[in-house]
Amino acid sequence: MKKASENISRVNPPVPPPAAEIATRKIEAIRSVDIKNDSLLLTLYNNGEIDGDTVSVLLNGKVIMPKEGLKATANKTIYLTPELGDPVVLSMYAESPGSIPPNSGLLVIPDGNDVDEI
Repeated sequence: MKKASENISRVNPPVPPPAAEIATRKIEAIRSVDIKNDSLLLTLYNNGEIDGDTVSVLLNGKVIMPKEGLKATANKTIYLTPELGDPVVLSMYAESPGSIPPNSGLLVIPDGNDVDEI
């Protein structure tokens, strides 16, 4: 007797958007910085062992660097225009801690002769 073959469809669970739970997390203000230039170069690093940490960066609540894996550096230039308002708020959101918690993401922002590390 032959067995009837079954059609099995696998449904992948939905992938949450970047910074999906930001509204439920405690926001910690690290520092306020006065910006001298009209643009910023944002650079992400893993400030520990490279173990699969992932972060997202938000500008005024909008994701500008989604789910960046911290294997090497990741860069993004943002231009400070009047439409962004004042103050401009940058947030770094830990997506995953990698295999060795906690998430050790580092956001570096050079501005003229100053360099801010967050």
